[in-house]
Amino acid sequence: MVVAGVFLVASLFPIFVEFAPEQLHWIAYIAAFTAFYAAAVACVQSDIKRVLAFSTISQIGFMLVALGVCLPDPQTGGVAMTEEYADMQGLGYMAGMFHLFTHAMFKACLFLGAGCIIHAVHSNEKEYMGGLRKYMPITRWTFLISCLAIAGIPPFSGFFSKDEILVACYNFNPLMGAVMNGIAMMTAFYMFRLYYVIFWGKSYYETHINERAHKPHEAPFTMTFPLIFLSVITITCGFLPFGELVSANGIGFHTHINWGVAGTSVALALIGIGAATLMYKKAETPFADKLAKTFPTLHCAAYKRFYMDEIWQYVTHRIIFRLISKPIAWFDRHVIDGTFNFLAWSSNEAGESIRPWQSGDVRHYAIWFLSGAVALTLVLLYML
Repeated sequence: MVVAGVFLVASLFPIFVEFAPEQLHWIAYIAAFTAFYAAAVACVQSDIKRVLAFSTISQIGFMLVALGVCLPDPQTGGVAMTEEYADMQGLGYMAGMFHLFTHAMFKACLFLGAGCIIHAVHSNEKEYMGGLRKYMPITRWTFLISCLAIAGIPPFSGFFSKDEILVACYNFNPLMGAVMNGIAMMTAFYMFRLYYVIFWGKSYYETHINERAHKPHEAPFTMTFPLIFLSVITITCGFLPFGELVSANGIGFHTHINWGVAGTSVALALIGIGAATLMYKKAETPFADKLAKTFPTLHCAAYKRFYMDEIWQYVTHRIIFRLISKPIAWFDRHVIDGTFNFLAWSSNEAGESIRPWQSGDVRHYAIWFLSGAVALTLVLLYML
């Protein structure tokens, strides 16, 4: 269900192309902002599952950007309605679906690896980790493979799908390609930040051994086997001729690596990995701490997800609930319910008032009959 939105846009792709092409562009713009926002938040989180969750949001942004750049950019004119146009449309669609496929493999491996880590240290927080490479070698290597894949390092699967997305973005608009390349560099940084924080650096167990800290241990085979299996798929599935299997029009789409784009993206990913290595591999992280102290407002905002939860709470509780929902609730209780309660009460009272008319006493019926007959006679006489 996490990627249901991507699958929905892909399923409705012919309708978008035919009737709402501009909306596809808006999907791309919003998805690019979402990818950047989630990547920025992931760079400072301390809960490892939260890092992976925001990473997923960012990668979903990549998929939707790929679907959104399938048509020429109206600002640049794009390409003409030729075979090149058809290739552009097919490339974006195929790239989005390809990344949906490869992301499923390495992100599943990352989440299961996080489960093994949490099982070992009994916490989601990075402060209780560090130095786990000595205690969890299988989890460490499978986690590293998945990090390399999501960072877009060849020959891992994420490289192939991310390269196709970036090529589609550059075909759409060079600015969009540059933005997504930057976000890809952020992805490499925060994933290797997570990797080093967990498996390198200062070991919480070794520094708190006198406090009876939980000794880390490798997960049992029932947990590590899926990691090994998924890491093997992560290494190999990028070589699948995905374009021959999935395309916008059902016809095989042949792809090739654009080394101009791929070389740039790999270089940026290596820069991101290098920055994470420099900042987080060692036990002490003075550079990262200095950055946090230099930009405390920005760091705090990113850690708190740019106050999105607080904004949502304010909008829902202070505006929607107080200014809209409460007046509607008052109207519903006092006007709607009051109207129907009055109708029910008046009907009940009317029934009670005429109940004596149906007493079953023949004398009462005779009185009403004679009274009615006399009344009708007087009316007829008056009218004549």
